[in-house]
Amino acid sequence: MIERIFAAALALCACAPANTPAQAQSQAPPGSLFAAEADRQWRLPERLREISGLALSPDGRLFAHADESAVIYELDTRQGRIVKAFALGESAVETGDFEGLAITPNGDFWMTTSQGRLYRFREAADGERVSFQRYDTGLRNVCEIEGLAYLAAEESLILACKSNEARPMRDTISLHAWRIGADQPATPWRQWPEAALASAAGVDNFRPSSLDIDPATGRLLLLSARAGALAEIDGGNISSARTLGPQHAQAEGLAVLADGSLAIADEGGDGLALLSIYSRSAQ
Repeated sequence: MIERIFAAALALCACAPANTPAQAQSQAPPGSLFAAEADRQWRLPERLREISGLALSPDGRLFAHADESAVIYELDTRQGRIVKAFALGESAVETGDFEGLAITPNGDFWMTTSQGRLYRFREAADGERVSFQRYDTGLRNVCEIEGLAYLAAEESLILACKSNEARPMRDTISLHAWRIGADQPATPWRQWPEAALASAAGVDNFRPSSLDIDPATGRLLLLSARAGALAEIDGGNISSARTLGPQHAQAEGLAVLADGSLAIADEGGDGLALLSIYSRSAQ
């Protein structure tokens, strides 16, 4: 089954354009870095129906992965198509509950499972398989992970918890830091009351599904798939929080692109996955 999934992933095709506004709204919601509406959207191929994490490479290319098999896709954000795909595992494609992707300045790819197991690997050519190393963040019994980002200032990976097992963390939005090369468990990094983010966004609950760090400002960007909401946090303060609209049925991944715009990926559910690009705010 996994071999068939990987074989299908190598058949590259153009993505179908989604229904989008004729002209993007450059005016951003109060405090936001990004426009109120997406200016480009595409429906992605069937094999990316369960798209999960997004990450930008040092040279500005966008990569994605799906939820259950460790196949990495390069996406063209100008034409809305898959450029290539490669897989983890030298004899069989690695499987798991993969929930976040990050790429460091030296070109290392990092991917996390929901239980905080990290995979490190390098980019490969289309159709190739790559070896990998596994690392344990120690978060298995602490929380369920659904977001990963690289923080250059601390040479650390930041992991976002969707739900918390540890009693002191319940009803909070909790982020943990895992320092690369330190061979130590992840430690608490940032925390906010969940009610504060939910209230600011105007939703009932805010459960992180993805995380990125805006390189120009250092602002933290958090998605909540269940609520269809985006929060922007600067220096511990909520700069902006909003719902994303009905087209975002399950927003599972986000990444800031090289031009400062924001890419958001939605799982397909009963349809095809959606890739949306929000331009940088003109304000």
